[in-house]
Amino acid sequence: MTGEGHKAFSEESMLDILTCKLLRAIGSKIGRGSSLPGLVCKKIWPKSLRTLKLPDKVIAVTGSNGKTSTVALLCNIAEKAGLKVVSNREGSNQTEGVVTALLSSADPRTRKVDADVVILESDERFCQYTFREFTPSHILITNLFRDQLTRNGHREFVKGELQKGIPDGTVLILNANEPLSCSYGSGREGTVYYGVSAPELREDPGLEHAYDDGAYCPVCGRKMEYDFRISGHVGSFECRKCGYRTPRTAHSVTKAANGKFVIDSTWEIRPQIFNEAYAQNISAAFTTAVEAMGVDPSVAAEALDGLELDNGRVVEFRIGGHSGRFMLCKHENSMAYNAAISTALSDPSEAVTVVFIVDRLSRKYVANDMSWLWDIDFHRLADDKVRKIILSGGFAHDAAERLLVGGVPEEKLIIEPDLDRMMDDVAERSEGYIYAMTCFTDQYKFLDRLKKYSDPSESDSKQGGKTE
Repeated sequence: MTGEGHKAFSEESMLDILTCKLLRAIGSKIGRGSSLPGLVCKKIWPKSLRTLKLPDKVIAVTGSNGKTSTVALLCNIAEKAGLKVVSNREGSNQTEGVVTALLSSADPRTRKVDADVVILESDERFCQYTFREFTPSHILITNLFRDQLTRNGHREFVKGELQKGIPDGTVLILNANEPLSCSYGSGREGTVYYGVSAPELREDPGLEHAYDDGAYCPVCGRKMEYDFRISGHVGSFECRKCGYRTPRTAHSVTKAANGKFVIDSTWEIRPQIFNEAYAQNISAAFTTAVEAMGVDPSVAAEALDGLELDNGRVVEFRIGGHSGRFMLCKHENSMAYNAAISTALSDPSEAVTVVFIVDRLSRKYVANDMSWLWDIDFHRLADDKVRKIILSGGFAHDAAERLLVGGVPEEKLIIEPDLDRMMDDVAERSEGYIYAMTCFTDQYKFLDRLKKYSDPSESDSKQGGKTE
């Protein structure tokens, strides 16, 4: 190629990056800065990612639960270790969000992404499209749970779709306690495992579950045995037929007490949220930082200790003289709500009030299926610590029926479908510390109304603007 031809090619190859940078600046002003630039550039230059020069460490995080939080934890560790990070931490995890993050961080002339490490959140169904364009050095798979029936159908289907997006040369980092996603590592050399073995987080072995997705071995289909469970089908498992069992972990949360997690019986961490799901996120981030990014364990632990993520997932507030915590969960998903319930029950207060809002099920799908309510361990709210349970939104009565069948005393329930009147109930009828929980679709129906009741002089809200 002549010098003139090479120049023309170089100038043309800059257009995707320059366009993406411009659109990101514009899009950020209208709330579309994380997805719109990638959407436009992907249509015009569908193969532009193939020519980018990426750093050696490109870590993708995928799975049903914990992606956004784990990415945020990883980014904080990397930055604490002095590494320059590029990430789609805004939460746009489909292909266009990845395109935006990478192109907007690349040098137009060299096409080199300016980072020591790239950390990407990827939707589990979109890995097969995103990773056609480049190969991550590592893929962290958090878990595969029953999730969004309208979109995903069942976990085994999602497993097959995600399998299409795992390149041969990528090192997998897997949850040793979740049997379905953990089975990706069967026969795959170099796989790294993390886990949670803390006795304090183990469920009562006699606890009855509304469902049991881990009843059968994902390798041979025979009955699975459990030594203990952490949440639902997550725990220490073994198939007596084929020998598939919980693998040895590189790192694990070995203790959870007094509001602290301990990793490998050595590293003490005070988490922002104390429950079994966040313990898995902490273990995943610590293991990935140490094993994939080469961060010293002491640095990783220091970065995680006391870290409070400002991403809108957890919002502290005051209303009617009560302190409270809003916890962003996920409709059609048992793990998120079970973890929020665990957090409420572990609160040191003598009394707590739980606010549960189900007004709209999905931003994308027209669906009124409420069967997922029966996957959640709502019966735990019968605990004496929980004094009031305020149910609101268009499906408040569906939620009430589920709780009553689960054995929650009727006198605890305050059923108020109207969201404005519900806020009056929260302000006037709550007892003790308040835990409010709902999904992305309904979060601002609570948070925006909260502003009217909050006393600025006593508010300690830590709101962020990100949603998944």
